[in-house]
Amino acid sequence: MTATAKLLRLFLVDQQLRGLKSRLTAAERYLSQQDATLKELDAKGALLASQLRQLEATAKNDEVEISAIDQRVSALRERMNNSRTSKEHAALLTEISTLKADRGLIEERALGGLTKIDELRKQSEAVGAERAERVKVRDLARADRDARAAEIKDRVAELEGQRAEALKEVPKAALTAYDERTALGVDDVMAGVEEQDRRNMDYTCGSCYTHLPIEQVSILLRRGDLTTCPSCDAILYMEQTLREDITTSNEKKRKKSAAASAAEE
Repeated sequence: MTATAKLLRLFLVDQQLRGLKSRLTAAERYLSQQDATLKELDAKGALLASQLRQLEATAKNDEVEISAIDQRVSALRERMNNSRTSKEHAALLTEISTLKADRGLIEERALGGLTKIDELRKQSEAVGAERAERVKVRDLARADRDARAAEIKDRVAELEGQRAEALKEVPKAALTAYDERTALGVDDVMAGVEEQDRRNMDYTCGSCYTHLPIEQVSILLRRGDLTTCPSCDAILYMEQTLREDITTSNEKKRKKSAAASAAEE
């Protein structure tokens, strides 16, 4: 078996593995997206909860402050009722007015805070509802991922065993070339040679359809050494049926030519 044929055996196993794992990979990607969304919602919910706690603490402080002002005003009114001079009465009245003004500012701030608290609670509830729905989606995604993994588990194990066996046979240089292209994420690491016109020796790369020099086709046909497409750099191979057809055709031409030469003699 030639180096290219050994590499092709590995490539075909890898194709099957990629095909099997593609649905699982898509399911895992979708699950990761749901987990990421949940993480974002948790962060948003935590931020809202923190802001809500701060506003609620401020609102509580405002209540305490207003209550203290009311108690102070009540005490001052009592003193005003018992004041003996107009000067004392005026001083107490001024202090009460100042306290009332302060109370008004605190009340205004408290009302704004309560409005913000209501808004944050609504936002928090909305995030909570969205999170609950997203958890359902995430759980379904996880179940789908697990089902797909279980579905292909045995076949993947079988193919990985085949891959390990195929890997042992591939020459180091060929494997290096294969791994380099795989690491680059090339769509077609290997590509079959396609026959366009045998009479005119027109052959193309099965990946990019570039015309191939006949020398490269000859290398694959005769020795099976590693050769690549001059355009897309895919490692070229020739299907066995095409190889046999070309070999048979060449053999017929050879025999015909030999018969013609013998007849001339």
